[in-house]
Amino acid sequence: METTLTHRQIKIAEELVEVLDSKFFKTLSEPVRVQILKYLMLNGRADIGSIAENMPQDRSVISRHLNLMQEAGILISEKESRHVFYGVNGQPFLEKLVDITEKINKCMKECCPDCCK
Repeated sequence: METTLTHRQIKIAEELVEVLDSKFFKTLSEPVRVQILKYLMLNGRADIGSIAENMPQDRSVISRHLNLMQEAGILISEKESRHVFYGVNGQPFLEKLVDITEKINKCMKECCPDCCK
């Protein structure tokens, strides 16, 4: 049995792929970044020194990871005197995850309805 995809199904699937291939997911695909996220979720905002003390990588590597996470909208930073403190960008992070979940749900219902029974 051959299935013909509609323009709507193709568009929905493309939107999902775009979101899954985003900087957000690419950033979270690195284990050390997930560890940084976990550290900040459990300990609250912290400066690079505190974060690096709890990671196996060198401080300069952690700094690059923090910058990438900030660019992806996962973290925010605040400068206080000579220190920069990083924290989870709470509400936008959560909204991004909700948006992704909604797109997956929409795609599953529209493109492969047998999966959602």
